[in-house]
Amino acid sequence: MKSIQFILLLTLIGATQPLLAQTPLTLSQAQEAAIQQNRRLKIARYRVDENAQKVTEARSRLYPLVVASGTYTYNGVAQDLTLPRGALGVLPGATPVPLPQQDLTLFNARHNLFFGNVLAFQPISQLGKIKDGVKVAQADVEIARTEVSQAEQAIRQGVEKLYFGLLIAQQQQQQAQTTIELTRSKLYDVESALLAGKTDPVNKVGLQADLANQQQQLLQTTNQIEDYSADLNELLGQPAATPLTVSALADSVPTLPALETFLESAKAGNLDIRKADQTSQKATLGVQAARKDYIPNLSALGGYLFQNVVSDLPQNNYFLGLQLSYNIVDFGRRRATLNQRVSQQQQANENQQYTREHITGEVEKAYRKARQAQSLLPIATQAAQYRRDELKLKNDRLAAGLALKRDVLETQAALSKAEVDLYSAQLAYRLAVQDLKRLAGTNP
Repeated sequence: MKSIQFILLLTLIGATQPLLAQTPLTLSQAQEAAIQQNRRLKIARYRVDENAQKVTEARSRLYPLVVASGTYTYNGVAQDLTLPRGALGVLPGATPVPLPQQDLTLFNARHNLFFGNVLAFQPISQLGKIKDGVKVAQADVEIARTEVSQAEQAIRQGVEKLYFGLLIAQQQQQQAQTTIELTRSKLYDVESALLAGKTDPVNKVGLQADLANQQQQLLQTTNQIEDYSADLNELLGQPAATPLTVSALADSVPTLPALETFLESAKAGNLDIRKADQTSQKATLGVQAARKDYIPNLSALGGYLFQNVVSDLPQNNYFLGLQLSYNIVDFGRRRATLNQRVSQQQQANENQQYTREHITGEVEKAYRKARQAQSLLPIATQAAQYRRDELKLKNDRLAAGLALKRDVLETQAALSKAEVDLYSAQLAYRLAVQDLKRLAGTNP
């Protein structure tokens, strides 16, 4: 009984999967799914985690370094080191005195020798440089996060372009089908007239050629839809052959604020500008750290030492002190390092200025494209409305017997083309506005 229920459950799942695949996909759903599945974006997120661990590593240098070590040696020849009586000579006198006066054991040999120590090392003068290193590591984290945002933005933009392209191609497919239907109607009328001897065969051949061209165009549009769907499925992280249905966008189009609004927003919101600022800040910290290489190294030392090798020395020893060192001659190594950091800072500052100027130009260019696309909307809307009015009139004339079916099909084909032009203009304007928002940093 359980096996039958299991088979029924699998059958139900298999029957519902095509329905789920055919569920219309909105633009926001497609973008979110692509962001969740994209592997390059996952790599960028892992890079953030990697740089976050570098911050922890750099911060650990602020605290004492405690190292323990030990050595064990087995001495196979355990022979004491003894200084015999009189080995150093004899003091002259009434009664000669040998040196030493008796055998003197200098070293008691042992088979098992132990040596161990614990050393604590705390930098003092280099704390400022270490803190600069922590800030550099934190800057790398912020840069990595900005790169994640850039990757997310690029994915959203890629999905958006494929989504819009798919919608336009679907509209063009419908237009091609309407045109083919019209041509077939004309061909039927020509064939009827040809049978009655009222037309020339060249008209039929011309319509057949038109029909073949239109069928070829329909096939090309179908192939384009297939390519768009496969590319979009790849971004969504699913097989390329997965059936895909996208939802049409709302008829309302976004408004276009003033250019100054986008320029002002781009100064703080543009990701390229943000990354250039972060890179410049990192380069400045690198210069500060390189200058501190000229400061003498002062550190505190402390530790514990145990040994049983030399019997005349204490087994347990403790020590505490300071260590000072300074590299007097390095043959220009520190100066070269500092010059490299200064050069990197200059490059970062130039890149920062260039990026700001470039983004300003890109915003102005995108705004110009958006404005141009917006100017086409009223004309395309008016043309489509005229075609709708024409179709209504011809349908009324057809109902009254004053027009032919072919006349209605011609107007339907013209209306279909006008609607495709209007839809393409709307999507081009939406895409231009989205690009403008992306440059201004206001688009999620």
